[in-house]
Amino acid sequence: MESERQRALRIVLAAGMLHVKWDLACWYDGFAWLLPWRCRHQVRAARRAAFRSAAFHNLAIFASQDFAGFSEEQFWRDMEGFHRDFPESNWANYRGMFERCLRGEEVQIIKPGG
Repeated sequence: MESERQRALRIVLAAGMLHVKWDLACWYDGFAWLLPWRCRHQVRAARRAAFRSAAFHNLAIFASQDFAGFSEEQFWRDMEGFHRDFPESNWANYRGMFERCLRGEEVQIIKPGG
């Protein structure tokens, strides 16, 4: 795999890990036992973080091994599955970030959508 693609995938990985943190930020003050609407939000956010982490875990492993044996197609299928299961996360356009990075455009991982 060429170095430009590796760099782009590492940027996508960094964005994904930041987004896991954002998913879990609602837990900083603890579980909202007495606020049912907030409890539902927290549970959904925790599930989203778990599924987002699962979608990114192989990318992290392969990135640490210079992408030897990595299947980019499988990664993008995993991302499509994540977005299908959590459509509220469609603002996290990982494919768009990847493609902009390949074109040499600026990608800001702290901005929704890059």
